[in-house]
Amino acid sequence: MLINIGNFILFAIDKHLAIKNRERIPESTLILLSALGGAFGGLCSMYIFRHKTKHAKFYILLPLFLILHIIVAILMIF
Repeated sequence: MLINIGNFILFAIDKHLAIKNRERIPESTLILLSALGGAFGGLCSMYIFRHKTKHAKFYILLPLFLILHIIVAILMIF
C-alpha cells in the first residue's frame, strides 16, 4: 500500500516539475516503482493528473504490472 501512495505522489511531483520546466524524476524510477508494487498508484496518478498518458511504455507497462501484481496476490492466497 505504501509503495502505491509513494508512486502516486512521485507521479504528481513529476507533473508539477514538468509544468515548471524543472529537473524531472527519471522515467526509469517511475517504472521501477510501478514494477515493484506501485502500479495501481502510478495508474491512478497518470489519469488524475493526466501525466505520461501518451507514453507507450507507461500506458502499456503499468496495466501489465498491475495485472501481474493481482495474479501474484491471488496465488499467494491459495
